[in-house]
Amino acid sequence: MKEIIILIIIFGFLFPVNNVQAKFPDDLPGPQIMPDSPFYFLKIWYEKIVLFFTFDAAKKAEKYKTFAEKRAYEAREMVEKGRGDLADKLKEAYKSYLNKAKEKLERALEKAMNQKKEQLKKELDKKIEEIKIKIEESINLW
Repeated sequence: MKEIIILIIIFGFLFPVNNVQAKFPDDLPGPQIMPDSPFYFLKIWYEKIVLFFTFDAAKKAEKYKTFAEKRAYEAREMVEKGRGDLADKLKEAYKSYLNKAKEKLERALEKAMNQKKEQLKKELDKKIEEIKIKIEESINLW
């Protein structure tokens, strides 16, 4: 009997069964815990950790948007379950995440524009130096 149980466990690890589950609108891994669960705080902590270790502003904005979509999904689920109080809190979290995503995108855009300006300035300075050299060469010819 023990051998059969061990074989079933080994078989389960070697050939896992794929479960078909509804997914959130992103490909981010994470706990699939709903807001009415006592462990929902773990999901929020997970998201905060993911955001903390995301350093690129554009990627951070994308994750904020994804988390906002998750809050909207959860709010709809809570309305269906009759938990309007949780749905209202989730709607506020949705708005907050979208605002943060907007702020991060604006920062990323500003940073990209500043980098582009610096690059253009360097290119113009280089062209100005080339023109100065040509002017000096032409003056020396006379």
